[in-house]
Order: sequence, then C-alpha cells, then structure tokens
Amino acid sequence: MPRGERPLGPEDTALLRFAGDLRRLRDQAGKPSYRELARRANYSPTALSDAAGGRKLPSLALTLAFVKACEADPAPWTKRWRELAAEHTLPLHPNAPYPGSASFTEHDAKRFFGRECLVEQVVESVRAKPLTVVFGASGSGRTSLLQAGLQPALVDAVVITPAKNPIEDLAEALTGIFENTTKDQLAEEFRQDPDHLRLRLRQHRPGLVLLVDDFERALDADDFITALTRCPHVVLAVRADQRQRCHDKGLCGTEITIEPMSADQLRRAITEPAAKIGATVETAVIARLVADAANQHALPLVQQALVETWRRKRGMTLSLAGFEESGGIEHVVAHAAETFFRTLGEEDRRAARQVFLRLVSVQRNGIARRRTRRFDIDDQLLDLLTKARLVTLTEDGVELTHDAVLHWPKLAEWIDEERENLRTHQQLVTAMELWEASDRDPLALYRGARLRKAKELGEFLTVQERRFVDISTRRETRRSTALIAVMAVLVALVPGTVVYALANERKITAMHDRELASLAISESEALMEQRRPYADKYALVGYKVNPSAEAEKVLRLANAVTRGIPFTGTPKEDADVVVAPRGEMAAVTDEDGTDRMWSLDEDRAVPGKKFAAGHRVVKLAERRAVTRDNAGQEHLWAVNDADDITHLATLPDRFRTLDLSADGSRIVGKVGDAVGVGLPTPDESEHAELFDLSDPRHPRQLPMPVRDPETVALSQDGRELATAVWDAAAGITTVEFWHIGGTFERAAPALPQHVYVRGITYSGDGRWLAVEHSPESVVEVWQRVPSGPLVMRARLDSALRYGARVTFSDDDRVAVVRDNIFEVQRLYTSDRRPDRLVYVVGHGNSTRAVYRPQHGDFLVRSGGQDPELLPYDLDSSRIIKKMCEKDGARLTDSEWVKSFGEVERVEVC
Repeated sequence: MPRGERPLGPEDTALLRFAGDLRRLRDQAGKPSYRELARRANYSPTALSDAAGGRKLPSLALTLAFVKACEADPAPWTKRWRELAAEHTLPLHPNAPYPGSASFTEHDAKRFFGRECLVEQVVESVRAKPLTVVFGASGSGRTSLLQAGLQPALVDAVVITPAKNPIEDLAEALTGIFENTTKDQLAEEFRQDPDHLRLRLRQHRPGLVLLVDDFERALDADDFITALTRCPHVVLAVRADQRQRCHDKGLCGTEITIEPMSADQLRRAITEPAAKIGATVETAVIARLVADAANQHALPLVQQALVETWRRKRGMTLSLAGFEESGGIEHVVAHAAETFFRTLGEEDRRAARQVFLRLVSVQRNGIARRRTRRFDIDDQLLDLLTKARLVTLTEDGVELTHDAVLHWPKLAEWIDEERENLRTHQQLVTAMELWEASDRDPLALYRGARLRKAKELGEFLTVQERRFVDISTRRETRRSTALIAVMAVLVALVPGTVVYALANERKITAMHDRELASLAISESEALMEQRRPYADKYALVGYKVNPSAEAEKVLRLANAVTRGIPFTGTPKEDADVVVAPRGEMAAVTDEDGTDRMWSLDEDRAVPGKKFAAGHRVVKLAERRAVTRDNAGQEHLWAVNDADDITHLATLPDRFRTLDLSADGSRIVGKVGDAVGVGLPTPDESEHAELFDLSDPRHPRQLPMPVRDPETVALSQDGRELATAVWDAAAGITTVEFWHIGGTFERAAPALPQHVYVRGITYSGDGRWLAVEHSPESVVEVWQRVPSGPLVMRARLDSALRYGARVTFSDDDRVAVVRDNIFEVQRLYTSDRRPDRLVYVVGHGNSTRAVYRPQHGDFLVRSGGQDPELLPYDLDSSRIIKKMCEKDGARLTDSEWVKSFGEVERVEVC
C-alpha cells in the first residue's frame, strides 16, 4: 500500500501555498497515484511527490509536467511559477559578467565584446578627421560603445553627457582635466567665448578626444555645439532619428552608423564575458538568443535575459533550464511592459495603448507584425517607452523593440479587440504610400466602401492619414454630386432602364472584372513563356481586378521572372550554381569549367574573381568556400566578397566535404574512396573527420562522435553536429545530436527513423530540423523541443521521387526543391498541418533555394539550362509597393489598347 503524503501544515508561505495548490490540482484530477502521474508526465514518482512537498521550489519543467499530467492549463502556472521563482533566485553576484539593463562602463572594457570592428573604425576616423558622428538607434549600445569601447581604446579621452544645461555639463566633465579651475569658471568662460575650449585643449591636452553621449539633447544649445566643433578630436553619439537635425546644424564630419549585431558578433557578446570568469553558456541558450536578437537593436534585452539566466546558473554554467525558467527575452519584455504600464495614469494608458497599436500591422493571414512608423507622439511618453526598452527609435521612425512585445498579454488582447481596425488601417497606410508614390494621383484616393471604413478609424488616424481621408472625402463628394445630376436626367428619361441598370450593376461589374483579369493573366503567362518583359505588369492588372489565389500566384511568379538575376558574360549553359547562405554571393561555372564568384544585389549580379583553374565550388558559407580541383583534391578559400578570394589551405587527401556550417566555423567530411550520397556502399577505409576553422590556414581536427555515419549535418553556427547511422539488419537509421568542441556530448535525444536517411538540414535558429528519406524523398520536419524529444510537425511528400534540397527562412517557412519543383510551406508549432504557400513546376533545377532575409525572398534557379536565379517574394503587397515605387507597374496607353481594346483602364497604384 503506498505511503500517504506528508501533511503540509499551515500554508503561511508562498512556497507552501504553491505546493498546496499542486496537491489540490491532483485531487481535482481524480487523485491519481504518483506512479500513474509519473507515467503521464515522464518524471519519476519521487520527483513529482517532491514537487508538491513544499520543501523547495520545483523546476519549471517539472511543475509543468505535473500540471499537464493533471490535465490543467499550464499558462497560469508558468506565470505563477516565475513570480515565485523571482523570490527564490540568487542575488546578483558582483562578479556577474553582464551589466543587465545598465550600459557598459569603462570598468567593463574587458568584457565588452562584439563591437571590436566598430571601435577600430571610429578610432581610425578620430585619427583622420576632427569630427566623427556616430548614429545609432535607441538600444543599439551608443553609451556602451563610448564608455567601454572607445574610452579604453584611446590614449586620452573623456566622456561628456549633456543634459538640461549642456555648457555646465561640459564644464563639469572637464573640471578634472584642467587644473586650478572650477566648473563655474569654465562654464562662464565657454559662454563668453566658445573658442576658449579649443585654446585650452591646445595648451594643456592637445591629444584629448571628447566623446559626447546623447548629443541629440544638446542640438538646441548653439554655444555648446560651437565650442565642440572647433576642437581637434570630437566624437558625437547621436540617436539615429536625429540625423537630419544634425545636418541642419551643419555638423559635417565622418558619419558612422551602428548596425545591429550580426549572429557572430552577438555570439561573442554572449559567450566571451562568461568565459572571462571561467563560466560557460550552453549552446542551446546561445542559439535561442542569437535567433531572437541577431540583426536587431535588442542588446539591452539580451543582457537582461542573460542576467536573469545567470541568477539561475548551475555551477558556472548558464543552462537552457535556467534560461527557460527565467522566461528569456519574452519574460524580460513582459515584465518591463507591466512595470511601465503600472506607472501611468488613466489618460497616459489610453495614449500608450494607441502608440502600441499604431506600431502593429495585421497581415492577410491574421498574423500580427511589427511595423515602423512616423507619427505625432508626446515626447515624454516616447521617452518613457524608449527607456523601458519597449520601442526603438530609428532613422525610419518608431518601432516596437522586439517581436516579444507582441506577445505581451495586454497588447495581444488589444490586438484581438482591434483586429479589424488594424487590418483596415494597414490597407489605408498602403494606399497612402501608393498615392504619394504616384505623385498624388486623384485616381489613387479612397472611395466607396473603403473610404467609409477609413472614416470609422477615428483616433487610429494620424494627422497625415486624416488629411488623406479628408481629400478622398472631398473628391467622393464631388463625384457623387455629378453622378446625382446625371442620374436625375436619366430617371426622367428612362425610369425602368435606370432601375434595372442599378439593380444589375454589381453583377455586370463582377463579370467584367473576371473576364479582364483572365485576359490579363493569360497575357502575363504568355510573356513569361516567351521570356519577354512586362509579364508582371499584366499580372498586376489581373490581381487588382480580381484578387484571387490564382491571380496572386501568377503575380508572384511574374515578379520573380521579371526580376530574374542573369549571369551575363561567359557562364556556360547548365552551369553549377552555388549560392551563399544569405544570398549575397554565388559561385557559377564558367565555360572553361572554372567557378567564378558573383556579387548578388536585389535583382542583378556583378562578376568577380575566378578560383584557380579547374576549381569548382563544393560548399559556400559566410566568408568561406570549399573547392575541388580537377585531380579531386579539395581546398579551403577565404571569400570576403566576390572580388576578394584567397586560398587558405589544402584539405587532407581523399577528403570529401559533406557539410560546411553557414558561418564557416566548422567543416565535416569523409575520407575514403567510396564517398557518395545515397544508399551506403561498404568501405572499411572510409571514416568521417571534423575540423575547426578558427584558424583557417591550419584547420584543427576535432573528435568525431561517430566513426562512419551515412549522413551528417552541421548547425548554422557550427556548434552542433547531427549524425545518421544506418542499421541494415534492423532497417533503422539512428539520428543523434552532439555538442562539438574539444570534446563532444549529446545535445538532444536520439531520433530513430525506420528508413534510410539521405539528408539532414538545420534551421538557422536551430528550432527546426528537416530529415529526408531515401529513396522516396519524403521530407519530415521536426520541431526541436528544449530538454525533450523532437516533435514531428510536417511530412512533405511529392509525386516526384527525387533528392530534396531543404531551406528554412527565419519566419517558420520551409522551402523544398525537388529537381524542377519549388515549394514553400508554413510550419506551425502545434498539431495544425503546414500551409502550402507556393508550388511551382519548372523552377529549382537541382539547386537549393536560398532565403534572403535582407530582401524577404527566396532565390531559386529558373528552369532549363540557364543559370539565372529568380528572386521569389511571397508578399504580394510588398511586390505591388515596390513596383509602384519604381514606376514599373503601369502599362502604357498603347500596351493597354493593344491588349484590352477600349476597356476602361484599371489604375493599379
């Protein structure tokens, strides 16, 4: 007979109340035994009993397993656990490697990583020019750059932060620099003659560099600006949205922009400070943070998430369990938003709600997205939002700091309440942009039902939007007045005919629209087949007249074909085309059989240098390439850009590359005589080798966890390796995952597959894994679940049994190319089946599609032998906007008449 639970006693602490509620939850579930709960939760009975014991706080994972086993909703328990955990976390040790919400200071220079190139760039500018202006969005790390980057890097420098009285702040910062003087004396001196600062520096500290932070606060202080701009060495750090004001003030110097940290820079900013004090960060934590924050101005959120993870560290390791318990960036944002909202009065809360909603757009599929906008907002409220790290000020306007803000429960609730208004508002903003792009053509104004819906938006509208609606209203009134006059005459003449015409107007218009759309789409398809221009213009007419799913499909394809990237010059037909991971470069085989590098722009290619004679590119990564020469020997190259390629090293004899991580840090391959793709071929001499490319001229061999796997794959950051080993007798392939470095350890539970596995592909953020079966070419997509087994989310099959080439975008889409079929599916982290977004025959041609985050499209090879690449954009609204902005959307009068005769022209922009 099982032993009864230990009584809790009085529930006079939060921990005991938590344990008591867990016990009551079990009672509500029918009081199953702990052995039965263990079977459901996949935890031991002892662990589950301890979770409800009240002696210590169980882990979040254990708590949620207990709750789910009792068939309760885990969401409120997650929130409650985190509130309780906040009381039980360790205090922040003074030696913590991360500053959290504070900026890095001069004392933090030894743990300031990721900005080395930027620091060097500014230092070089200081040596060359008297004035350097550094622009950066809020949250980009301007203060940290000055204090922890530039001040230690310069021989003699001082940081000045102006506030309400810039001259006095300047004098206070320099009081310790100039002997025998006071702050008041210096301030009065600078007010009387700003040139005194330059004279004092020349006499006492000629090499002193003035580093001015938050310079935008002093843009109205002319005496302060005059004093600074006459000095020999000045660096101004300015918020990006104030660039035009700086130009208006005549500040002419070297301009440097602080770009968001790349994945590699962010990885260093995460790992190196911990390494400095002997701590480590688990690869899964790095992958999550890099996926969440790379190429975004979200450094303060990353630092705060790391601090919260540090509080929950295991020994000297920042673990994924600790990161999950802290809630990561999403919890940091939610906490900041709740704290900010509680400080506001009722009126300010309403104003803040409007600001948040104006920075959100709802797509056609119902998904909420961030958007950047310029609109009038109270400066004090904007400052509070910026300090709370909820919005970011960029040169283009205001935007929500991170996607995590969209998941803040209050904002998610507001979005649901206003979803229809948000969708209407997004359409209005797009219409305004098109109106402006068409030189305010009256035909681009709103009318009819769209105008009526826009008027109902009320306080959603900014001043400029309200003006657009007012102009549209006045034009609609004039048109209605004219129409009424005409109708009055017609009614008097032929009453019956007019009534009949009005009753059937919509039906006739619909028939006309369908016929016109069908004709336009047919014309577009014919032009695409003939590879003639203007296919996208006709497709746009068809889509505007009758925006059906088929019309949208043709618009996307016509846009891709029209924007096709040809490789002019001498590339041979049916050439190999290998595209870099982010689509900035490609290697294409020339007629002489040697690969040439090409630089890829949005829709054009520029030729660069060739590799050594006879070398063909096997793999292309960021700044790295592997080539194979005519003798079968493989080589490693540095590829900084298309015109800058350098031979680094010759890889071992008989080595055949199987994978090169996207960041170029690791390479894995096989050594032997029977290396190939497909079903295994026995070869006892064959074995796998793994190399670290930190020093690319001297690749360092790493231990390989499996001697001879059939299939291998590296994660994009090179920190994880997947291996697939085939057991022919059992008919099972075992896919295993390894953290790799000086040693190796398991990164996730093994994945058994009752088929032969031909290919494995990681997503960029490590959240998804694609496994290709052979010979059927079925692709299964699995979701990576922290500290748990993988969960299959999609099975992508095709009538074409040909090798699949899989690519992931950064927004849960997966592209698969099978010979000449290109398809894209949207994935879901639930039981919902994936949505097929694209399925195109005649494009792909055995080349992997590449997602370009900078352009939001996929590069896929066109059909046939031509090596041309097609930029395939799935966002039809973005396609239309770009066409209209470039004046590439409107058919000429002669083209219209030739195709559609006397049919009234349809305005597409």
